[in-house]
Amino acid sequence: DGVNLDEMREFAKQFKLRRLSLGLTQTQVGQALSITEGPSYSQSAICRFEKLDITPKSAQKIKPVLERWMTLAEERMKNGGQSLPDYNGFESSKKRKRRTSFTPGAIDALNDSFDQNPHPTGTEMSELADRLKFDREVIRVWFCNKRQTLKNTIKKIKVPPSPES
Repeated sequence: DGVNLDEMREFAKQFKLRRLSLGLTQTQVGQALSITEGPSYSQSAICRFEKLDITPKSAQKIKPVLERWMTLAEERMKNGGQSLPDYNGFESSKKRKRRTSFTPGAIDALNDSFDQNPHPTGTEMSELADRLKFDREVIRVWFCNKRQTLKNTIKKIKVPPSPES
């Protein structure tokens, strides 16, 4: 497609280094770009670009946008701007909940409970949450994730290997 892959690899590597030197996350870059360029420049788009997990044509399309934005961000940094609003003009209103860390004892209790009943009622989840000192929603999500993991594991075991050509 006329895309110089070595040049693109080098740009992606340099972009990531420049982003990190500014202390910015992929999410922050994605939020800033979504405001000016539209929703197709999300955190996952930035991540895929940095890993070059996109088509060469897509990489060629996003490269000038990233270059232009990074140059502006670096100029703002040089001029004394250091916080996220200085890069994208707004403070993120969407605060993500921190990832829950389960103690080994809590994991054992959750697994024991799952073994007895993979689909507990709301009351059972509330009681388990109270006993383990977690929000009920955290327990609910843990059960959903555990069921999905089990389902995916069973699918992998059942899928026959594809025939060799």
